[in-house]
Amino acid sequence: MRRHLTDQAEKYLKSLNGRDKIAEQLKGRLADLLARGEANADHACRAMKLSRRTLQRRLKAEKTSFQKVLKEVRAELAVRYLSDRRLKALEVAMLLGYNNISSFTTAFKSWYDMPPAEYRQKFLAF
Repeated sequence: MRRHLTDQAEKYLKSLNGRDKIAEQLKGRLADLLARGEANADHACRAMKLSRRTLQRRLKAEKTSFQKVLKEVRAELAVRYLSDRRLKALEVAMLLGYNNISSFTTAFKSWYDMPPAEYRQKFLAF
């Protein structure tokens, strides 16, 4: 019985630790901020009620950075947005905070080794 309770407590603590990770919290905020065109460190810090230095320090403790987390969020959202047939590549680029299609295409190639149009053809059967 004791072993079972210990296992349950450990699982619970692990689930709490997963939710408390600053990088995961930041990902959630960035997804929202990107949609509003405000995905930068200052806006993220304000949304999270943290100083910029505190955010940097906590991200560093998790062996990541603001730019890495932003890149991950953009890569994940890019695939999600591209799967929406109604959105053109330029619209996806704008939703992700890129000023032009060229910047988005370059970034997408760095994430998935192919341009967005090819990704749509290969994996989304457009």
